[in-house]
Amino acid sequence: MPKIVDHEARRAEIVAAVWRVIERAGMSGATVRSVAAEAGVSPGSLRYYFADQGELVLFAAEAMTQRVVHRLEAHPNSGDGLVRAIRVLEELLPLDEDRRAEASVWLEAIVRARFDERLAALKTAGWFGSRYLCRLAWAHLRDLDLPNSPAFRFGSIADEHAAAELHTYIDGLTLQAVTYPEQLTADEVRRLLRDYVLRNYPEAECERDPTGNLRP
Repeated sequence: MPKIVDHEARRAEIVAAVWRVIERAGMSGATVRSVAAEAGVSPGSLRYYFADQGELVLFAAEAMTQRVVHRLEAHPNSGDGLVRAIRVLEELLPLDEDRRAEASVWLEAIVRARFDERLAALKTAGWFGSRYLCRLAWAHLRDLDLPNSPAFRFGSIADEHAAAELHTYIDGLTLQAVTYPEQLTADEVRRLLRDYVLRNYPEAECERDPTGNLRP
């Protein structure tokens, strides 16, 4: 009997291989041949799923956004507004191996989007998705009505500005953490996030250690 291939599982394996290659060798290193070798398949087999490098990167970036969505959907509703806000924001930061790979793929995809129209729409959707999550975190902090879509806007200009500032900080922290992992360990990134939230939102109730930092 012919071997039955689970194509979705194989695509997932290939996407994981794409992420590993990009994290190790950059976007230019994610060729059909290098990804095939990483995934343990022939280049011909890989082309059954993806015609060229652009399709590989596009699918990897789309899969990355779905992983973030699935993690957010699995979040418990426990904890106060501060806890829930930080929980949301940490999904955007490279705090473990999976999220570091995701952040690397995303940053590489943004650069490639300047020259590849197939990634341009994904880049725009990613920006609105990140802004939505920052609005969600701000709503948790301020006990506001929660955003219900990426098109959501706060009625208050001050709240919109606060979400935009938070978005900018998260993007900068992500870029530095991916670029300088030796200086910005996961623990340091968590500390910087919590300290930023506390400096900007001192009315948030929390438990602090003797130095004033938010306890884990």
